[in-house]
Amino acid sequence: MDIVVKYCGGCNCQIDRSQIITDIENTLTAGHHLTSNATVGPFDAGILVCGCPVACARKPELDDWAPRWIVIAGKTVDIREMPEEQIAAAVVQIIEKMKDGGR
Repeated sequence: MDIVVKYCGGCNCQIDRSQIITDIENTLTAGHHLTSNATVGPFDAGILVCGCPVACARKPELDDWAPRWIVIAGKTVDIREMPEEQIAAAVVQIIEKMKDGGR
């Protein structure tokens, strides 16, 4: 799967956004490619990494980049609250389900 990573502006970060993406990359099984270069799409999915729950970077035009977005917004993943240390594992689990045909 080709997955684009989009970061918010970082004005009110409550989590370590780059560490979470590093943890995701280190945990994903083979066959997944993460990039922040949106010009090389189309992508199978996207990860929107927002440092706080506002998730102001969520814009309708992102739907043109990828059909499915996993939204990290502060200490939430797709609006499910969790400790920061569980965020990467939750995202990897979603990606693996998508690979197997689930959404």
